[in-house]
Amino acid sequence: MFVSDPAALAVAGACVLCLGVLLGVLVGRAWGVRRMIQSVLRDAEVTARTDMQTGLWNRQGFGERYERSRDGRRKSDWPVSLLFLDVDNFKAVNDTHGHPAGDLVIGCVAHLFGESLREQDTVARMGGDEFAAMLPGATLAEAVEVAERIRADAESMSVPTGGEEDWSGTVSIGVIEITRGEELSSALERVDRALYAAKHGGRNRVETGSG
Repeated sequence: MFVSDPAALAVAGACVLCLGVLLGVLVGRAWGVRRMIQSVLRDAEVTARTDMQTGLWNRQGFGERYERSRDGRRKSDWPVSLLFLDVDNFKAVNDTHGHPAGDLVIGCVAHLFGESLREQDTVARMGGDEFAAMLPGATLAEAVEVAERIRADAESMSVPTGGEEDWSGTVSIGVIEITRGEELSSALERVDRALYAAKHGGRNRVETGSG
């Protein structure tokens, strides 16, 4: 039925307008909630891949970025090198100065390691006092130069322990150049052997690994 009453038409128009506004609010809130959920999920994903103590990637995050890099260079001769660092005699830090001092040493070494590398490098704490870094575009010789600089900087570093003596320690570093398409497990095994050689060669050393 056609309504000609102006007042009735005004009321109907107002109702339609209110419904439109209400619908807009509901849709807006739905999108807002969706964006909030997506943001929370992204934050959770980052948290799951981050070492909370140092802010570096953790082993899971490093592994995923390694796989991404490996997949991207299957048909490329672009060099990629890997560093594996371990704090020498770290157990003695905890035993002598306590775990808070040990945590401080880990944080300082992590900061030095991260600041010594480029933005495109992947730097991770692999667990305990072990750290790894993937250097895209770096040959073995170039990676050794980087590792030697980090080793020397660590040797000159002094960390307050809260006791009578500051910590002045050293690090050992293994270095390899990753072969094209190499699995992460293989690369970690090779670079760990290089680190083992540095440890048993007297510590405070950089050693390279073979293929």
